[in-house]
Amino acid sequence: MRTLIPALLLLTASCASSSSSEFPGPSRPYKNRVHSIPGTIEVEDFDDGGEGVAYHDMEPENREKKQPPYRDSGVDLEWREDASQKFNLGWTRPGEWLVFTVDVKEAGTYTIEMMVACDKRGGQFRLEFNGVDKTGPIEVPDTGGWTILKPFSKSGVTLEPGRYVMKMVMDKGGEKGSIGDVDYFRFVKK
Repeated sequence: MRTLIPALLLLTASCASSSSSEFPGPSRPYKNRVHSIPGTIEVEDFDDGGEGVAYHDMEPENREKKQPPYRDSGVDLEWREDASQKFNLGWTRPGEWLVFTVDVKEAGTYTIEMMVACDKRGGQFRLEFNGVDKTGPIEVPDTGGWTILKPFSKSGVTLEPGRYVMKMVMDKGGEKGSIGDVDYFRFVKK
């Protein structure tokens, strides 16, 4: 009995310490790097955790065939020479989503600068922070074609400091069914 009580105390302490996670959701940051806001988030650097945890994609495999892939997942990461890390998110469809672990370092109102591509008027997505829509609908503009990345921004996004699960939710397809290609989000405090 004397050895059982210390063992139970040790087990209880171990369980208590593992339940307080430093991450706000079940996914984990890609390469163990939490994204900082203000700062740039490469869309291809969404969290690790697999289908239904870190992302949801309508097709089980990445539609990009260039080898080697940026990373092994079902998310459609498209290789392109003019993307900031040579890859961007492509072949987006309504109902898909990606999760990013982020640290908002400073409270304030932000402009989100992006590089996007779309042939015809694009669809809409939103960014949620711990389940709260902070951007409203963001509609990807026609950039003149899928191969033409252009700058685009969304202003007036108010954030409070803290660690969050930022979720990019694809809501509505554009003229060609896709939301659009997205290279990165750069959060700039105004």
